[in-house]
Amino acid sequence: MTLNELETGFVYTSDKMDTWRILDMGDLRGDCDDFACTALFIATGSLWAFWVALIFGSAKIHYVTVATGGGHAVLQFRGRFIDNWSRKYVSRQYMEDTYGHSFHMWQFPFWVTAIKMALGKLKG
Repeated sequence: MTLNELETGFVYTSDKMDTWRILDMGDLRGDCDDFACTALFIATGSLWAFWVALIFGSAKIHYVTVATGGGHAVLQFRGRFIDNWSRKYVSRQYMEDTYGHSFHMWQFPFWVTAIKMALGKLKG
């Protein structure tokens, strides 16, 4: 799958249980964390490189709040940011100005991503 295919085919669908997945071409429905994980998988090219990027910090999944007050996941990779709202890599400033995202110091540690992805496997 390419980033363009994710950008054009993604359909936002909330989940009842907060599980994270890497989406595939057969089913591009998910929420913000699924989009972030899938975008990182596409950018890194393999599951091994996905985990290396998260563990060693070249990729981060940020928790942000949005204008409506809800929480939201945004991927940061190589200094650029992407989420299911922008659907392309942009600057943090662009996300703040355009979408009202409020970034906080906190990001999801790699082990939180691992737990949430494991829950997704158990659920699915």
